[in-house]
Amino acid sequence: MTVRITGELPPAAVDTALYGVHFWAGDTRNHRYLRSQLDDPERDTFQPECTLSSFVIPRRWAFRSELSADELGEDRDKTRDCRPCFRARR
Repeated sequence: MTVRITGELPPAAVDTALYGVHFWAGDTRNHRYLRSQLDDPERDTFQPECTLSSFVIPRRWAFRSELSADELGEDRDKTRDCRPCFRARR
């Protein structure tokens, strides 16, 4: 059986479904990461949103051990948000 959901989601709901926000100890910033990367247990390196649409510099990749264990919500310290990651928000 196939279940289909139709309708429109607000942009914030789409962002929440696609991305998770984590603090990266490597540069002491909050970055957005695609959930498909984070949910893959075999993957240990992650590209933040700010590097996905540009030339990828390997030093901008985060290791799983460098990311905050829990996803950060809207109550996070937004002064630590990576501007390019969050500027790309829809």
